[in-house]
Amino acid sequence: MTRFGRPTLLSLLVLGLFGCARTDHGSVDTTDKPDVGLDELLDCNDRAVGGASLRAARSVEYELDIVESTFSVRGTYTADREGTAHIDIFAAGERVFSEGWNGSTGWQLPQGARDTIPTSDAGAAALRHGLEQPGHLWTMKDMVRNGHSVELVDDAVQGPASTRLVKLTLKDGFESWYRIDSSSCQVVSKRNFRAFHPDVDPEERWIESRFADFRSDGEITRAWTTFDVDLVTGDTVGTTRIISVHTTPDA
Repeated sequence: MTRFGRPTLLSLLVLGLFGCARTDHGSVDTTDKPDVGLDELLDCNDRAVGGASLRAARSVEYELDIVESTFSVRGTYTADREGTAHIDIFAAGERVFSEGWNGSTGWQLPQGARDTIPTSDAGAAALRHGLEQPGHLWTMKDMVRNGHSVELVDDAVQGPASTRLVKLTLKDGFESWYRIDSSSCQVVSKRNFRAFHPDVDPEERWIESRFADFRSDGEITRAWTTFDVDLVTGDTVGTTRIISVHTTPDA
């Protein structure tokens, strides 16, 4: 395992882990649930993922298995409701990289370094975007009260008739499109236009995160596997699997 440089792995995980859409793809058949509006859809999704229990958590910690074309590592990712997150990356049991968002700036700690270094502006934005989006501590229903914008856009993008499409626009204008299964009300995929590792390769591209292996602990349901796909090449550029997850209740 070579030494890690500045891969912004946390931006990959928080943007893709729990989950590009053009506006010229035609229309989608939604005749399976034609009467379901946005509020009802978000209520159904909130119940399906265990929104009440998710909001009752002060923090969440995952142990992860992360595989890309050039490496396979373990990671420990933590996020809290105060708006901070960090991840430690391990190879052969040794910490090789860490990075995080402290609530105002992004930071990185490469292997062997004594002091943290700042991320690029793009890397910092990616870290913040991942923390703000639904999945770790919030659901899609929480987004509006958190200051973001959510809209139902079924007629804007072609897709399976068994799903509904929701567009999330964060406060700073970053956009993601979430496809929600009409039967389970789970998010089955998410698309956005971004750099996969902003501080290594700043080129932006359409990336779709596809979610699988949904599991419930009796209160919260999550996708335990995420496949990140480059929609231009069709290549799977990353696979992240949850090994274990732990939430800390709010005091």
